[in-house]
Amino acid sequence: MKFSKQLASIFVVAGLIIGGASLAEAQSGHYSAQSLGLGGSGTAYLDTYHANFVNPANLMLNADTKPSTSIGVLGGLSATAGGPLMNITVYNRHFTTGDVVDPESLDEWFGTAMGNNKAMGMEVDVIPLAGSWRGEKMALSLAFRNRVLFSGSVNRGFSEALLTGISQERFSEPEPVNFSSKGIAFSELSAGFSYQLLELPTLLGIGENVKVFAGVAPKYLIAHYTSSIDFNSTLQVTDNEVIHDFAYTFTTVGQLTNQFEDYYQARQDPSFDGEIGDFVDPDGTSFTETQGSGFGVDVGGTVEMDLAGPLKGAFSWIEGEKKLRVGLSITDIGSITYYSNAGQFSADETFTWEGIDIEDGLSDNFADSVRQEIYQNYEPSNNEEITEKLPTKLNFGAQLQAGKLSFAFDLQKGLYETGMNSPRLALGLGAEYKLFNIIPLRAGYRTGGLTSSSITFGTGIELRNFEFTVAGLTVPNSENNGSGMGGAWSGLVIRF
Repeated sequence: MKFSKQLASIFVVAGLIIGGASLAEAQSGHYSAQSLGLGGSGTAYLDTYHANFVNPANLMLNADTKPSTSIGVLGGLSATAGGPLMNITVYNRHFTTGDVVDPESLDEWFGTAMGNNKAMGMEVDVIPLAGSWRGEKMALSLAFRNRVLFSGSVNRGFSEALLTGISQERFSEPEPVNFSSKGIAFSELSAGFSYQLLELPTLLGIGENVKVFAGVAPKYLIAHYTSSIDFNSTLQVTDNEVIHDFAYTFTTVGQLTNQFEDYYQARQDPSFDGEIGDFVDPDGTSFTETQGSGFGVDVGGTVEMDLAGPLKGAFSWIEGEKKLRVGLSITDIGSITYYSNAGQFSADETFTWEGIDIEDGLSDNFADSVRQEIYQNYEPSNNEEITEKLPTKLNFGAQLQAGKLSFAFDLQKGLYETGMNSPRLALGLGAEYKLFNIIPLRAGYRTGGLTSSSITFGTGIELRNFEFTVAGLTVPNSENNGSGMGGAWSGLVIRF
């Protein structure tokens, strides 16, 4: 069919017009420059105010090497993005060579089933101001953090319709054509507390000066923005018809809700001939407004001990103190509710196009029909609030410190698919060497989670009273589970 690709592109663009407003404004977890450089670990060692978001028990760590008080001015920035949808290896192989894209080109990316789904995520973390104080038996911290989480997905059917067009051969039976996206932005004020629960002189002949810490960090959440679209449909092409049975729900808050409602009201006039673009104009100020609130908490425990006996002997060739830390935490327990002008818009329609062999005027007439009469024929609901779960995660990790050298590992499992949070188990490994005791040289490896295996690296300057460090993450081969990238900066950290 000569016009199959035109027809496909029109309904895809129409869907994206609806979803585009949710994207125009916008691996889960908190990363410092140190933890990202060490493979995304940190459960057993990440200290000062960063501990609030990874394991609050760690606020008590490093009493013998760092001053009691730490202040961060723009005290940390990190951003990560990736996922199976961002498969750069397959993209370069099939979409940059100038060859015609055919259904077989998508097999490596999505597999052969039309319903196969691929996702991606993005997270941005900024700590404008934070501080922590450590005493002999307890520690306190206060940190303000801004967060943006985005997740999106498309299935094989959607990608095939978009990239190769609609054909009766591929869509002779109803096939799923789906996509979704969600973006949320919020701030959190976190108050951390850590306490030394127990101290033992020895442990089983392998440890000395054993200390057990517990910590909790409740946080108040300030909602700024959210929007999402969940588009589900089936597409079928017969000898003389294109049948698209679809349903979607779009949610948003604030000014966008008013804009979508204004468009809905204007369409009730039979003489209306405008477009949704005349009404929808996302404004970046939405990210600074208060649209709701919520509560959350991070909890954890850490065991720290000096190595003794055979464990200490195994590292006798390394000078300096030798410590082992083991940590366990649950982070981002809670939810956030957006209640300021929350809106929900839904549609459940079946579009049937007959006469697809008519060539003159098909594209223009079909586009008008899709834009104004079918795909944007939504109905507002009486939804008064939108509740989003935080990306809760289980974390277990350990760190071995041997003089200037340290090794760390983490196991992490997300409970909800929010942002880059994934139920797929993730493993992070890292090693650090302190050159001249002031320049950390960090490298790590991360596998599992939302993306393919990645390598990490980091360095900077780390003095007793001052820190300025950076880190990066990249995926060498995105073929299996997609690409990933990330970066982190310590900000300006002063200790005294």
